[in-house]
Amino acid sequence: MPAHFGIFVLASSRPVFMLQDLARRIAVLGCVALSLLVSTILQAAAGDRIALVVGNSNYRKVPKLINPANDAADMATSLGRLGYSVRHLADLDYNHFRQALIEFGNAAKTADKAVIFFAGHGVEMDGKNWLIPVDAEIKSEIDVYAEAINLETLIDISVMPKIIGLVVLDACRNDPFETTKVAAAGRALSSRPSKVAAPVSGTPRSPTPFAADTRGLAPVEVSDNVLVAFAAAAGTTASDGAGRNSPYSGSLLRHVETPQLEINYLFRIVHDEVWKETGTQEPAIYGTLPKGDIYLNGEAAIASGDGGADAEQLAWEFVRSTNEIATLRRFAQQFPASAHTAEIDQRIAQLQTAETNAWKIVERQKSLAAYRAYLDLYPFGEHVESARVALASLEKSAKPGQATGQIDMPGPPPASYQLASAETTTGNSEAVEKAWDVLKESRDKSVVGRFAERYPSSRHNRLPPGSDLALRPVNSTELMLQSAHDSDVNACFDGDSGACARSIKKYPDYVQLQFQLCRSKGNPKGCMINAVTEARRRGLLVSAYTRSEQEKVRNREYRRVVARVNQNVGNVVSGVVSNVVGNVVSNAVSTAVSNAASSAASRAASQAASSAASSAASRSASSAASSAASRAASTAASNAASRVTIPSDIRLKEDITALGWTDTGLRLYRYRYKGDARFYVGVMAQEVALQTPAAVSSGVDGFLRVDYGLLGLDFLTDRDWMRRQLRSGID
Repeated sequence: MPAHFGIFVLASSRPVFMLQDLARRIAVLGCVALSLLVSTILQAAAGDRIALVVGNSNYRKVPKLINPANDAADMATSLGRLGYSVRHLADLDYNHFRQALIEFGNAAKTADKAVIFFAGHGVEMDGKNWLIPVDAEIKSEIDVYAEAINLETLIDISVMPKIIGLVVLDACRNDPFETTKVAAAGRALSSRPSKVAAPVSGTPRSPTPFAADTRGLAPVEVSDNVLVAFAAAAGTTASDGAGRNSPYSGSLLRHVETPQLEINYLFRIVHDEVWKETGTQEPAIYGTLPKGDIYLNGEAAIASGDGGADAEQLAWEFVRSTNEIATLRRFAQQFPASAHTAEIDQRIAQLQTAETNAWKIVERQKSLAAYRAYLDLYPFGEHVESARVALASLEKSAKPGQATGQIDMPGPPPASYQLASAETTTGNSEAVEKAWDVLKESRDKSVVGRFAERYPSSRHNRLPPGSDLALRPVNSTELMLQSAHDSDVNACFDGDSGACARSIKKYPDYVQLQFQLCRSKGNPKGCMINAVTEARRRGLLVSAYTRSEQEKVRNREYRRVVARVNQNVGNVVSGVVSNVVGNVVSNAVSTAVSNAASSAASRAASQAASSAASSAASRSASSAASSAASRAASTAASNAASRVTIPSDIRLKEDITALGWTDTGLRLYRYRYKGDARFYVGVMAQEVALQTPAAVSSGVDGFLRVDYGLLGLDFLTDRDWMRRQLRSGID
C-alpha cells in the first residue's frame, strides 16, 4: 500500500501542502484502522470471557432489598476491568430473566470462561434451588415453579464454556412461608403462610409447604469445570449488610481483581473474611476443578507435554481392552509417537487374520448359525453389514422352530500386550478430553461405559451408569434455548394463555410452559397443583444437580426395581435402557411412582426413609413421590417374578426380521432396540393389541408394553432363543 500511495502522489501535480495534507489524512486513517484492529482484538478476547450480572432489589410483592443493586453494579465494573464482556441487568422480572439467560447461554457455547453473578432473593423447594424475579407473587410453595428461575438453568449454561463456568449467588434464603417478618439486615423472603388441609386417605396429596424451620439452599452436585459459590452454606442464611455491599459481595470485590489469584484460593479468602466479619455466615463452594490452576485475573501456565502424556496413558488403559480395530487405529493416529505403536500394529494384524478366517467359514457354510456366530464374535468386524443382510434374508425364509445347528468358529485371539501399568488417575481436564477423543466414536460400549463411569461429564454427555444425573429424561434448559425464537413460546411467557396452549403442543416436555399457562390464567384453583403433579408423574421434575431426601429415596427404589427386573428377564432391561428406551423405562418408573401415590403404602415409605434419613427426610418421604416409589419398587419386584411388562412398541425398534409364528398365532420377530446393539426375539405390541388387548398397556409416554406372562411367552435375547431352538431340535 505505501508504494501505491507514493506512485499516486508523484503522478499528480499537486502542491506540497496538498501532499502534506494527504500524509496527515493517511496517518489519521492509519490510527483509525489501528484503533479498530485493537478494538476488534479486545472484543474477541472479551468474547472468550463473558459475564452475566443480575441484581434484584426492587421486589414488587415481597420485601425489597437494599444492597443487591450495589453488589451487582460493583461486580459488573470489576469484571469489566478484568476484560470480561459483561451484561449488567437490574430488577429483572421473570420473562426478562429468561431472555437474558437465553442470550447468555448462546454466548457461553463459544466462550472460554463464563461468570453468572446473582444478588437477590432465593429459596429452596423440594430439594431444588430457585432465584426470585422482582415480579414474583408467591402465595404458596407450589407457585415457586411458575414464578421463579431454577438454579439448574444457570448451571446448565455454565457447563458450556471451555475452561470454567462460575455461578455466584449472594442471596439470602429463608422459608417463604415463615410467619416472622424479614429482619432488616437480611435477604430473607417471606410471605403469608398458606393453609394446607390434611390429606384425605385415598386421594393424592398436593405438594406440601416447607417446614417452619426449613432454611437455606440445597447443596448442588456439579461436574466438569463448574463451580457454584453460595454466600452462605446450604441450610443457612446470608446477611445483606449495613454498608454499600453485603459482607460476601464486599469481600469478593476486594479480591476478585487480584492478579494471579487462583480461583480456589480466592474463595477461601472470601470464606475466611465473611466468617470473621459476621461470626455466623459461612460461604461455601460446590464443584471440583482439575489440577490445572484457573484464574479470573490471569492465565494459567499449562505444560502441554504433560497433558499429552497423561492423555496417552489414560486412553491406553481403556483401548487395550477392545477388539475394535477402528478404536485401536484412532489411538495410533492420536498418539503416533506412542510406545504402544508396535503392539497396536501387531494386535490389529491378529484381529484381521482371525476375522478373515472366520468369514471364510461363513462364506463356505452360508447358514443361520454361521452368520449369527460371526456377528456374536466380531460385532465390530469388516463384514458385519453383509452378515446382517444375509442373515435377514435367511431368517425370512426360515420355518418356525427350525433348528439352526451349532458351528465351531474361532473368536478373536487374546491380546498379548505388555503388563498394564497401574490404574491411571488424572485431574488434567485436557488429558481427559484428548483420551475421550479417541474413545467417543467407539462402538465398543463397554469401553465407553467404563470411561464414562470414571470421568463423567455433563458437557459431553458422559454419564456413569446409575448416575442420578442420568435420571432426568428432559433438560428444560435445552428446550428453553431450542424454543427461544418461537413466537408462541415468547408470547406465552408474556402472558398469552392461547400461545401457551399452542406451545405446549409443540413442546410437551417443556414443563415450564404448563406452569406459565396457569400463571397467565391467574393461577385458578388447582391449576398449578395439577400441573406439578402431572410433571412429577412424567418424571419431568427430576433435578439434575440437587437432591432432596424425597428424590434420593425414589432413586434408590428405582435402582432396586431395575436390579430385580434384570434378574427375572435375563438382564433385558439393562440392555434396553439406552437412548430412547432409557427415557421410556425412566418415565414408566415415574408413572408408577405417581400412580402409587394414593396407595396405603405411604406409611411403609416413611419408615423406609426414616431409616435412611433425618426426621425432615422422613416427612419428605411420606409425600406422594417417595411413598409411591416404595410401592412401585415392591410391586415391580413381585411382578418381575411372574409377569413382566416389556417395552415392545415397534417405534422403539429397528433391524426387525420376522422369524415365524407362535402356537397362538402371534408373529415372532428378531430385532434390537434403538441405541442397543443386542438382538432380542419377541412380539410387536401393535399386533398383540389386535389379538389379545388385555396383554398390552400404554405408558404416559405413549409407547406400548406387552405382558409376556399373560401371553404364556418368554422374552428372550436372540442368543437364548437360538439355544432353546437347538435344544428343541436335539430333543
